[in-house]
Amino acid sequence: MSFDSFEAVYYDFNQKVKNKQYNEALDLIPTLLQCAQSDIDVFYTLMGKASTLTSLKRDDDVVKTYDEVIDNFSHSQDKTIIRFLAYAYYNKALIYAKKYEFEKELATYNELLEKYIDDFSLEIEIVLAKSYMNKAICINELKGFQEALNVYKELVKNFENTQNQEVLEYVVHAAYNIALILGKDSQIENSIKEYDYILSKFDNSENEKIQEFIAKSLVNKAARQQELDKYEEALKLYDEVVEKFDNATGQIRNQVALALHNKSVLLSELHLDEELMKTCDAIIEKFANSSDEMIANIVSTAEVIKDKEKFNKNSF
Repeated sequence: MSFDSFEAVYYDFNQKVKNKQYNEALDLIPTLLQCAQSDIDVFYTLMGKASTLTSLKRDDDVVKTYDEVIDNFSHSQDKTIIRFLAYAYYNKALIYAKKYEFEKELATYNELLEKYIDDFSLEIEIVLAKSYMNKAICINELKGFQEALNVYKELVKNFENTQNQEVLEYVVHAAYNIALILGKDSQIENSIKEYDYILSKFDNSENEKIQEFIAKSLVNKAARQQELDKYEEALKLYDEVVEKFDNATGQIRNQVALALHNKSVLLSELHLDEELMKTCDAIIEKFANSSDEMIANIVSTAEVIKDKEKFNKNSF
C-alpha cells in the first residue's frame, strides 16, 4: 500500500491504534519515518511508537524508543518538541517503576527535573509536579521517608503559587506528606505547623480533592494536639471538621466520621460521659445507614459505648 503523504500514513496509524490493532500500527512506523518531512514528524512517529509498544506491554522496547526520542531531540529548539519531550522522560520513568528498577527510575526523574525545572512552561507544570511526587515515592523506597522529605519540600516550594488546580492537588498532597513524616519522626510541633500551612493556604479552595486534604489535616492536627496533651484544642478541631464538612460526601464524609470517633475516644479518656453520649448519638444519627466498612465499624463502636453506659446505669 502506498500513501501520498506523512499525514495520510499517520492518520492510518492512529486509526489502527484506535481500533487496538497495535501490531498493524507498528508495521507502519518504517513508512512513517520514510515519509517524515521534518523533525516534528519524526518526533510524533517515535512517541506514537512508544505509546503503542506500551499498549502491548513491551516494556524493554518502550524504554529503547524513549531513549531514541531523548537522544535525537534533547537539544531541540522546537517549542512543541520541548514540551512533549518531558513526557518521554516521565513515561520512561514509569516503566522503570513498573519493573521495580528504582535506581533507574530515580535517575530518569533527576534528568527530567534538571532539564526543565529552572525554565519550565505552564504547559508542563503538571508533568513536573507528578515527577516530584513520584521521585519522592521512589526515594522513599530506596532510602526511607526522611530522604523523601526534601523532595516533597521542593515540590511545595516550586509550585505553591501555581494557578493550575491539578498541580495544586499535588502541592497540598506533598505538604500533607511532609506533615505525616514529621509526625512519624516525633517532630510534633513542626508537624502541626505543616498542617497549619495547609489549612491557611487552601482553606477556601472549592476543589474537592484539596478539601479532602483539609479535612484530613484537621483530623491529624487534632491527633497531634492530643499528643501534646492539648485536649481542648483537639476537641475544637474535631468539631470544626464536623461543622465544616457535615454535608460532604465520599472520602470527606469518612473524615467526619473519623473526627467524631476520635472525639468520642478522647471524651472517654477524659471521663466526660455526658459529652461522650452526645457524640455517640451524633455518630449513630449521621451514619447508621452507611455501607462504608470503616464508618460501619465506627457506628458499631458508638452503639457498644451506649449499650455499656446503659448497662452501667441499670446495674447494682
